[in-house]
Order: sequence, then C-alpha cells, then structure tokens
Amino acid sequence: MKAYTELLPATKSEKHGALTWERADDNAASPFAGVLTITGKRDHCRYRVEEYPGDEAGRAFVLFKLDAGTDRTEERYGCFLARSGANLCECRGFTATRNCKHLASLTELVRAGLV
Repeated sequence: MKAYTELLPATKSEKHGALTWERADDNAASPFAGVLTITGKRDHCRYRVEEYPGDEAGRAFVLFKLDAGTDRTEERYGCFLARSGANLCECRGFTATRNCKHLASLTELVRAGLV
C-alpha cells in the first residue's frame, strides 16, 4: 500500500500540520500497525504505531518515537481513543490543552479506515 497523507485540523499552535501513514506489511501476528509521520512548522517526527486491547470501550495505541520530536524527554506516548469521545494521550500538549497532534492523527486514521 502506498502512503496516505492528510492535513491535520488547525490548532492555535499549529496551523498547517499534516500526517503521513505507512501501514505495516503484515501485522496479523503483531501489534505493529505501521509508521506515522507527523509534520508541522516546528517539527517532523516519525512514530512506530502499535495497537493493544483497551480496558474500556475504545482503542489503545502506543506511539514509539523514531525521531527526537519536540519533547526530547519522552520515548513513547500512550493514546486512547474512547468510543465516548473522552480521548487521552500522555503527551505534554494533551496535558496542557486536552488536545494533541497524536490524537488528531489517530482519529483521522481510524476515520479513514486505515487502522
């Protein structure tokens, strides 16, 4: 499958963000779903995306950083897309604003039927 690219919704800190998704060749026996690249004016970071069973009604993902990103202290982010819409992410952006590029990207990938 070729790469999927989409613009992210504009936010106060990022007006022109985008994502690129490259699905894993064979993820039938592994949680590895693919590689997500999030690009913005301040950063370009790639993540290895793995999906795990969630405890609640929704979908749980771990994004393992392949590049330094804007927060060099973190190596990964846990993200949860709740069916109720009460999504969660472990990043600083979500802690500060209750919204982030990781959740926006995962939401778009789910909406497009790619994960």
